[in-house]
Amino acid sequence: MLSSFLIRNFRSILELKLDFTYGEGKAPNRHQEQEIMPFLEGGKKQRLVPCMAFFGANASGKTNILRSFAILKGLIRGDAPLADLFDPNRLNRKFADTTFELTFLNGEDTFNYKVTYDSSSIKEEALLKNGSTCFRIRELKAEFSPALLSAAYSEEKLADIIRVECSDGNGRQTKSFLHRIGQAYPGLNADLKTAATYIGNLNYQDNQHGIPLPIAVSILASTLKGDRSAALSEITDVVRRLDIDIQGIDMAQREVDEAEILQPGAFLQINPMTGARHTFLTTSTHKDVDGKTAIFDFIKQESAGTQRLAGLMGLVLYTLRTGGLLVIDEMECSLHPLLMREIVLMFKKRSLNPRGAQLVFNTHNTDILDDSILRLSEISLVRKTLANGTIVRRLIDIRKDGEDIRNITNFRKQYLDGLYSGIPHPAL
Repeated sequence: MLSSFLIRNFRSILELKLDFTYGEGKAPNRHQEQEIMPFLEGGKKQRLVPCMAFFGANASGKTNILRSFAILKGLIRGDAPLADLFDPNRLNRKFADTTFELTFLNGEDTFNYKVTYDSSSIKEEALLKNGSTCFRIRELKAEFSPALLSAAYSEEKLADIIRVECSDGNGRQTKSFLHRIGQAYPGLNADLKTAATYIGNLNYQDNQHGIPLPIAVSILASTLKGDRSAALSEITDVVRRLDIDIQGIDMAQREVDEAEILQPGAFLQINPMTGARHTFLTTSTHKDVDGKTAIFDFIKQESAGTQRLAGLMGLVLYTLRTGGLLVIDEMECSLHPLLMREIVLMFKKRSLNPRGAQLVFNTHNTDILDDSILRLSEISLVRKTLANGTIVRRLIDIRKDGEDIRNITNFRKQYLDGLYSGIPHPAL
């Protein structure tokens, strides 16, 4: 479970630490009996929020905050060259490099992963467990915890892995040691595997574009022993229960040649080994006025909102099943406010979220505040200044500073009345 995330020198962010702890002091009475959880409870009775919502004006930096999670994951996985992942603040050159620092709980243990990089190299990479160093690498010089060493993997052997597999051969680290060890040597150390798995289970979704249903099915199927039919069935069941008028969804894979022109929105899969090209014919079934079955082309005939919802549900179910972290940019895009509410509730309900999964999202839709589903610790206001870049304050922190925020509904009215700086003030 995510406890904090430090972002330094990324796009509009100069230096920002996001706090995911429950900051409201005393727990609500009989909270353990309530279906809607006020917080998640980690080891040593640490309390963390199941959700975090970011509100603010356009261009305040909300997307940059969420995008930083995706950049961190891409950096660790080596999805792109460092030059493509390095995007510093261009209005304030206080820092020469970018740092991400993630703190999360796993059982009774607290892990801290830090990486600092620029366009050409990883300057520092470190993993700590309960304050003690598992490994730390600076300019290819490494220190390792004794627990990481063994007869087969001595300090020299691990240093060779860094030099040969994580560097460019010119004295610069260019690939993550954590990912390389977690991927190629998963049995080496349980702590490294825990950290690599946690970050690997992080998913970022730009809901403006949505995720193709075949990809969402594959992601969820990874938790079901690769059973794509079971994954599609789970997604369909949730979509149907969210009051979407679909009786079923079917997906069939077919091979296509290079000359075939696919319909807009179709998903194309290319086998990197054989070059074989496949697409998916996805259909949905409805009942017509006579009670007979009508078959729709899912891409051409279902609404954009239904398509986005179905794909998003694959990520939601995957995150709940793995106890991971799901980050959604522009969550309200093509979704009715009541559907947004239900997605948030999936992470807030004790019966649906037994593994401590968390949802982080931004939105301009304040309707979700009306039901007081989110607590003061789960709502953050985002604004930007030239001197300090993007700034974030949680409602609980604002209330502690003496502002008149009694509850979420009270805040919603004040927010829309312009009392806070998280809304635009157009002058057309």
